Amino acid sequence: MRLGRTTLIHFATQVGVSLAGFLATFAIARFLGAGTLGTYAVAVALLFWLNVPANAVGNAINKRVSEGVDRGAFIGSGLLINGVIAAALAVLVVAFAEQVDAYVGAPVSGLVAALVVGNVALLTVIGALNGQKRVAHTGGLRAVERVARTGLQVGFILLGYKLTGLLVGHAASLGAAAVLGLLLFEVRPSPPSREHVRSLLEYARYSWLGTLKTRAFGWMDTIVLALFVPSALIGIYEVTWTLASTLALVSNSVQQTLFPELSELGVEENYDRVHHYLNEGLVFTGVFAIPGLFGAAVIGPRILKIYRPEFTRGATVLLVLIAARTLAAYGTQFLNAVNAIDRPDVAFRINAAFVAANVVLNVALVYRFGWYGAAVATALSAALMLALGYAALTSLIGRPNVPVREIAHEVGASAAMAAAVYGLVQVLPGSHYATVLLVAVGAAVYAGLLVALSTRVREKAVGLLPARIGA
Repeated sequence: MRLGRTTLIHFATQVGVSLAGFLATFAIARFLGAGTLGTYAVAVALLFWLNVPANAVGNAINKRVSEGVDRGAFIGSGLLINGVIAAALAVLVVAFAEQVDAYVGAPVSGLVAALVVGNVALLTVIGALNGQKRVAHTGGLRAVERVARTGLQVGFILLGYKLTGLLVGHAASLGAAAVLGLLLFEVRPSPPSREHVRSLLEYARYSWLGTLKTRAFGWMDTIVLALFVPSALIGIYEVTWTLASTLALVSNSVQQTLFPELSELGVEENYDRVHHYLNEGLVFTGVFAIPGLFGAAVIGPRILKIYRPEFTRGATVLLVLIAARTLAAYGTQFLNAVNAIDRPDVAFRINAAFVAANVVLNVALVYRFGWYGAAVATALSAALMLALGYAALTSLIGRPNVPVREIAHEVGASAAMAAAVYGLVQVLPGSHYATVLLVAVGAAVYAGLLVALSTRVREKAVGLLPARIGA
């Protein structure tokens, strides 16, 4: 129940993140249009690619601090390493300002450098907090950052600053969240030593490709799309990706909560408990994504129309991307366990295969089929990661016990929900209010059916209630 409550708290904060992100994307789309949204998305995609080394170090901090030995020294070492990385990246962005501006499509290289520094700072703080098993706090920190970013960006939009305002608001919120995160540390940084720096870099040597895998999955399509399609289509694509990613919130919370626990069990070689926790996590990995896939098949165009009528062009892309996020959610759980038992070398090989496939598929399919090719490339890459992650974990600690029965319950409840929503679509008007009503009814039908069908989900739900309610 402790892990369940931690996951629930983290998920609740991520709902706040998602809601703030939806409001920001909605405001940008409604006031500035798909073109400006697409340009902003390219700038953010470039930011995330530049931050691959710092994110790898953040993962290494999480791993080493979670092991419970010399935690302050590892935090101090991580701050030092990522400080050097942030300074070097900022100098490179400024030095190649002309090329950065040409790629993004606007003179924003200085703001991109500020984004890089702020993001490195926040990644470092989050890695240290996760390693201290303060996962709920990192969830809250991300929520605060996203809400602050949305407020600043919307304010700048209303003041007429457009793209510059979006980037300034983003950079300011990252820096403020990093400072706030430092105040949440239980363990204070201590002076770094050469041995601790070497240990972090040794883990990061493998985990950087895991970070690259995450960036490739989230941003490779945007990077490639920028070479072949107009910024307006990129803007629509980013809206569909945001909606698809919202459905993976539970999976992300489960992963963040389980990693420190699995890491500690991995040091003890208690693999039976690793299997147990992984099975529990897999039960809830698709609890939102699976019904989201069925729902998008029925009312995807209506949901996208809320942004602007032009966004309904992305309905097919939305469906494919939700499928991709669902496959990736399960694959990431297996890779999370591989990294937690301190086998970053195995995860490195899987991530190398994923990145190579993702790059090749995106370039080939986007060139041939445009933005539909980007969505299909993302889905195929996710399927490859799922297969390789499952095989790797099987070879290391035995075949994972996949909760097939519970996943079948989720699929069955989702199918029944889709049938009910489809019936309502035939009689309700096409207004935005009716679309919101359809989403609410679908969620209620799905939740009721799943709780009725699945004993495990029902027991977990009751266990997470306050004592007086659950009694």
